Amino acid sequence: MIKFNDFDMENLKDEKCENDDIVSKNYEHLESEKEKKLVNLMIEIIVSLTLKELYEESD
Repeated sequence: MIKFNDFDMENLKDEKCENDDIVSKNYEHLESEKEKKLVNLMIEIIVSLTLKELYEESD
């Protein structure tokens, strides 16, 4: 059976907090990237539709 002392437990807690911070930052970064991609897609759609309307009106 493995025995942990207080020092080991404290190290595990610190390591878990560090890992949680890393995961949280990665998640935030991914969400930010997804938001940027969505905004860019919306812009592309709006520009495309606007250009289509302009071309149709000019004919």
